[in-house]
Amino acid sequence: MDPVEILRAAIDAEGSASAVARRLGVSAAYVLDVRNGNRPASPRLLNALGLERRIVRVGGRT
Repeated sequence: MDPVEILRAAIDAEGSASAVARRLGVSAAYVLDVRNGNRPASPRLLNALGLERRIVRVGGRT
């Protein structure tokens, strides 16, 4: 799942980035930065969204 899409949906559902930020325990500026692609989602934000970052090797040597 894409954290950006989850944030967009949450902002739409809750009415503002500030409301989402309060619920997730982060700043509204950070929520908007992630939503706009200006900053990556931190492990803390991913955890708050119920996600985790996984690195998957695609192709290349093993």
